[in-house]
Amino acid sequence: MPSLVLILAIVVPVVGLALAGYNAFSVLRIKPGKRELTEINMLIAEGGRTFLMREYKTILPVGVGLVIAIWLAYYFIFHSSLMANLAALAFALGAIGSAAAGYLGMYVTTRSAAKTAWMAKNGMGAALSTSFRAGTVMGLSLASIALLTVAILYWAYSRVLPTPQWAEALAPVAFGASLISLFIRVAGGIYTKAADWGADIVGKVEAGIPEDDPRNPGVIADNVGDNVGDCAGMASDVYESFVVVLAGALLLAAVFGLSSKLIELSIAIATLTLLSTLVGIQVVRGEVRGKDLAAAAMAKLNTALYTTIVVAAILVGIYAFLSFPTMEAVAIFISDLLGMITAIVVLFATEYFTHYTFPPVRNIAQQAALSASNVIVTGYSYGLLSAIPTILTVVGALGISYVLGSMYIPPYGVEGGIFGTAIASVGLLSLAGVVISLDSYGPVSDNANGLVEMTGMEDVREVTDALDAIGNTFKATTKGYAIASAGLAALILFIGFIYEVVERMNISLTQALSELMVIDPRIIIGALVGVALVYFFSSRTLMAVGKAAGELVEEIRRQFREKRILELWPQVKPDYNRAIDIVTRHALKSFLTPGLAAVIVPILVGLALGWIGLVGTIFGAILAGFPRALLMANAGAAWDNSKKYIEIYGIVVNGQRFGKKSEPHKNAVAGDVVGDVFKDTTGPSLNPLIKVVNTVSIVFAPLIALVSMHNPAASALIMHVISIIISLL
Repeated sequence: MPSLVLILAIVVPVVGLALAGYNAFSVLRIKPGKRELTEINMLIAEGGRTFLMREYKTILPVGVGLVIAIWLAYYFIFHSSLMANLAALAFALGAIGSAAAGYLGMYVTTRSAAKTAWMAKNGMGAALSTSFRAGTVMGLSLASIALLTVAILYWAYSRVLPTPQWAEALAPVAFGASLISLFIRVAGGIYTKAADWGADIVGKVEAGIPEDDPRNPGVIADNVGDNVGDCAGMASDVYESFVVVLAGALLLAAVFGLSSKLIELSIAIATLTLLSTLVGIQVVRGEVRGKDLAAAAMAKLNTALYTTIVVAAILVGIYAFLSFPTMEAVAIFISDLLGMITAIVVLFATEYFTHYTFPPVRNIAQQAALSASNVIVTGYSYGLLSAIPTILTVVGALGISYVLGSMYIPPYGVEGGIFGTAIASVGLLSLAGVVISLDSYGPVSDNANGLVEMTGMEDVREVTDALDAIGNTFKATTKGYAIASAGLAALILFIGFIYEVVERMNISLTQALSELMVIDPRIIIGALVGVALVYFFSSRTLMAVGKAAGELVEEIRRQFREKRILELWPQVKPDYNRAIDIVTRHALKSFLTPGLAAVIVPILVGLALGWIGLVGTIFGAILAGFPRALLMANAGAAWDNSKKYIEIYGIVVNGQRFGKKSEPHKNAVAGDVVGDVFKDTTGPSLNPLIKVVNTVSIVFAPLIALVSMHNPAASALIMHVISIIISLL
């Protein structure tokens, strides 16, 4: 019979999925009274569905190959078909869950823009409620599926396998989620910005038509990209982090030999926070009143977040003090609270550096009066600076939770401290449901505003403009949350990998730590390989966007030239599907090389340099990827909003005002173009990269430990293979 915690961990996610289904039904049943709205919206929805289906088909052979590789590795190491079967099943379920969360959420969001645009006729309250309910489908689906998957696997595996073997068999669920997230993030990011670049270069710059003008053949591909990147991509990214942290906390608790209550603690915290999310999202309803509609609507959405955090803190506190001794409960409660506070600080720090109501973005806009290079350098410098608050916040949360855990959580010392940091990480990620609901609201409002422009519904433009502005803010701040969660998840798995190796090699932790000397060439080489992987990955994703955008530009020019769309509209319509197909083909062709490199390189390093070299690679990838992701995401958003600031408010230089289409505005556009690929392609793609490096390492840790003990002579041969692969890449 499962414990009460596990029963709730199954019941609450089922309720969450039921509420997501109800919200989806309530939004999709709205019938827009303007046929053109629905027609254009369905083009976007069909484009998004087609992209995801083609992407999943491309990923499938890779996934099947890895299922076989995991089965063989576990069978070879454990000499047990049961272990091999359960490990392969966990990997498959992790991958399927990630794919399902992304698809279900995007199915609703891509079909909700027309509903939101039509409901805007009834005022801000109706439009906000519609778009946010659509966003909650993604948030609730993601959190519910993640918790349900891990809870059921834990319950089933712990019944048939001893400790810690059940945790080793469960670990591949994180790798499955990471793999799908990596490919969706990379391919979706390439698609998103290639479509955006191509549509803007020919439409806004060359033809001088508005951004969402339906005469532009690339405009539907651009709107599809908003959903592919900010819905499916973000959802799979945070879903992965959620699964990784839950699986990592279970692995650490099992390896440390903790009590059953502490083993199930991460599941209990995630369950109670999901229950709090079901309460928190209910506040976004009713009328929105005030002189500043955007500020009033923003306050309602923020209230949903704060309500969730307050209710979660109360529930987790009650559970901790009823289940554990007083000081242990205090340590657990504070560690969980630190994770949630980290989420708030990261969201506000990101907003400060990326929104035009604060000095950084305004300073970048002022630099546009000088030159485009000033815009880029200033934005880059603020991007560097923006990483510091998030890094320090993560450091503070980890440090305090480690001290509390080492003092009050048994077995105390290092292991209690590490488990304290795992609790803080769970606290941060357990807010995924409400945070992703806020993020997914963004593409719905963005597409709704585009539909309003395309269909000439100027009477609701004030409402949809305000919704779009709020959505852009949440999309930027959620990237900061996703990056911080990726860093914490990667660190938990990094520690888990070391303990997994210690367990497999049957050596003491003291002996293992004594071998991890910074001056060991294997660690230095491994760290440099990890850094090189981050730089290779960043380079390939940046180049892929340029190539895909170039071909789309030529296609849009061809249609303008041959079909004379600008002159003969609306009798002659663009071929939207051809533009979508071009970007899709390029994105799917470009994402395999960097994606496979993230999977293959850690395994080869582990086999060549042993577990010590792989520790260096993991650490190098985290230290290079985490701050670089923050830099690129925040700098990109700052460049974007500095351009918007000039468009909305203008800048004054020597008594002269410069606004839209002025020379400073053109300089700001140059920064925005660079920032697009920074914030929507490469920056977000680094999140799953550093987690894939960790998850693939922990899944193949038993094999790497075996090679480290018995076959060091293979290193020279494997290093030669690595050099050949790198040269081919």
